[in-house]
Amino acid sequence: KRSRANKLLPDFASRAVEPGPVPIMAYESYAEFLEALEQAGELTRISQPLATELEITELADREMKKPGGGQALLIEQPTVNGQVSPHPLAINTMGSPRRMAMALGAESIAAVAAELGSLIQAKPPTGIRETFALLGQALTLRHAKPKRAKTGACKEVIHRFDAPAPRTEPWPSAPDVDDPTTLDSSPPSLLDLPILKCWPLDGGRFLTLPCVVTRDPDTGDRNLGLYRMQVYDGQSTGMHWQLQK
Repeated sequence: KRSRANKLLPDFASRAVEPGPVPIMAYESYAEFLEALEQAGELTRISQPLATELEITELADREMKKPGGGQALLIEQPTVNGQVSPHPLAINTMGSPRRMAMALGAESIAAVAAELGSLIQAKPPTGIRETFALLGQALTLRHAKPKRAKTGACKEVIHRFDAPAPRTEPWPSAPDVDDPTTLDSSPPSLLDLPILKCWPLDGGRFLTLPCVVTRDPDTGDRNLGLYRMQVYDGQSTGMHWQLQK
C-alpha cells in the first residue's frame, strides 16, 4: 500500500494554490460545502479506485500530516473488497484551521472564538450604548433556534430496515475477523457504504465518529453521543461502553 501511496502523493504536493478569502456563507448541504472547498483550492479529487481496506487511511494519514493540514480528499471510487462503492468518500475536510473556519462561515477560528467569548462573558449593561450593543449580539442568535420542517432534502431517499429479529442470547456472537465483509446488493445495507478499515490490527471496519441515538429501555430517556462503532454486518454494529458512562 505504501508504494502506491507514494505515487499519488507527489501530485498533491505539486499543486500550488494561493490562499483566497474565506467565503462567508451557510451551506445547504455537505455537497455544497465540498464544492466551496474545491473552489477555494482546498480539495483534491482522486478519480482512480482506492481500497477502503487500509489504503485510503494510509494516503489520508500522510496528507493530514503535511504543513497546514494538507488537502481535503474526495475519493470518487472507493472500493469495498475490490468492488467500487456507489458512494464517494470525503476525508480530511475539516483538517485545517482554514477549512474549519469555512465550515463555520467565519474568517477565522479566532473570530468564532471571540464571538462566542463575547456572548458567554457578557456582563449586564451599564448604559444605553452597552444595552444596544448587547441587543445587537442577541439578534445574531435569532436564527440559532431549531425549526421543525415537514420535509427536506434528507428525505429524498428513504430506506427502511425490517424489524430486528428477537435475540434469545444476551449478546450477539463476536464477528469472525478472518471472514471479510462483502457488499450486499439489496438495499439498505451498511456494507454499501465505504466504511474504512483503518489499521492492520483493527478487528474490522469502524464508523469512527457517528452520532449514536440510544434509548433507556426502562425510563425511555434518550441520549445522543459519539462512539466508535464496529460494523458486524449490513444491519448490525457493536460498540464498547465503560460502566461509568
